[in-house]
Amino acid sequence: MKGVDLVAHEDPSVMQNVTLNPFSLLQRSLELVGPIYGPLLILASPGFIIPIVAELIPLAGGILNLAYGLIGAPILAGAAFWLVDQHLKQRTPPLGNSLDRAVSRAVPLVFGSILLVLIVSLGMLLFVLPGIYWGVRLAFTLYAIALEDKGATEGLGYSWNLVRGRWWGVFWAFLAVALIFGIAILMISFFVGGILGATLGAAVVGNAAATAVAPILDIYTVLLFRSLQQLQAQAA
Repeated sequence: MKGVDLVAHEDPSVMQNVTLNPFSLLQRSLELVGPIYGPLLILASPGFIIPIVAELIPLAGGILNLAYGLIGAPILAGAAFWLVDQHLKQRTPPLGNSLDRAVSRAVPLVFGSILLVLIVSLGMLLFVLPGIYWGVRLAFTLYAIALEDKGATEGLGYSWNLVRGRWWGVFWAFLAVALIFGIAILMISFFVGGILGATLGAAVVGNAAATAVAPILDIYTVLLFRSLQQLQAQAA
């Protein structure tokens, strides 16, 4: 696998840190986040700002929110994944280079995101469980597009094959980190929101907290993606 060989060659530590253990992945994410926290936070910030605009200006904000969800979010996610991956290879690029890279992959990122949402939404309508299963199998679609230069449908297939035989491990890796950060964000939201009251509601505080931890999650999921690639290569 070209992508796997490249990572192993340029970052030997990846091979030594192959794991699906969420706590090990989270620990390494916290160790790595410092130098790239600022750029990753900038990439995540529209997810905090745009919902506030949508509340203040419902019509224009609603259109902006939709445009961001369909177009902006996948492109910025691709930029974040590429920036993290370059950092793992010890050659962190400027933020502008990450954005340029993501814009060059805009079409497959956007269409891959739309296809992913449609498939998972359909699965959720089919008694929920298929949606959860498909969501985990296809969770790395945008990573494959951003980091392995796959097309939209190729990215779906790449993710599907990558998770094969390791569904429960990936599911637990996502669930554990979602519970850790989800509970923390809820507690912060209610505590700070209760103190500030109408000045800064719980929803805004929760959104701010979610944005603040987004850089850690970007690193966590890229590490998980690269670990799966290494495990797949070892099994081949």
